[in-house]
Amino acid sequence: MTTNAPDGATNNINNAQSGAVGKPKAQLSDAEIQEYTAAFADTTTTKPWELVVTTKFLKKLAWVAVVVIMAVHIFMGAVVGVDFTGAAVTVIDALAFPGIGIIISIVVFIGLTRPRVRANEDGVEVRNFIGTRFYPWVVIYGMSFPKGSSVARLELPDFEFVPMWAFQSRDGESVVKAVATFRELENKYMPED
Repeated sequence: MTTNAPDGATNNINNAQSGAVGKPKAQLSDAEIQEYTAAFADTTTTKPWELVVTTKFLKKLAWVAVVVIMAVHIFMGAVVGVDFTGAAVTVIDALAFPGIGIIISIVVFIGLTRPRVRANEDGVEVRNFIGTRFYPWVVIYGMSFPKGSSVARLELPDFEFVPMWAFQSRDGESVVKAVATFRELENKYMPED
């Protein structure tokens, strides 16, 4: 797997774990793996993605939010100058409400449609509302979908986890298929220990 390693660091995560040719394989401790992953958070892969998951529920919620936000802001723009309150209300003031509604709608729509999980033989990339992070299989302990939870989570060392908002329980059958596919990739690529 290729990384964007800084000068002096190895540019191949597999070489960092397997050692040079002819030398015995050096195993990294859990602490070293965590440090490596934290240092190269923007690590990615050039291999094709075998699984890409997005949520239909959050996309629907995003469209509903846009409609509600715009309806409220258009209404406010229309009624802001209906009655004299002592303040001078101009056309610019009336147009500002829908303009602000457009800006808020864009931010909400982008935020709610952003979650995505991709996986391949190198690891798992989790993109939530803010930020994207790649986790090599060697640092992943598995995926869990706790009872009563609306989102799945990626289990990491030291009882840490990352919520995977792309796996929404409200997506029904499609999330069940996505979890099954993710489990197949876990069995195929995740180290045994």
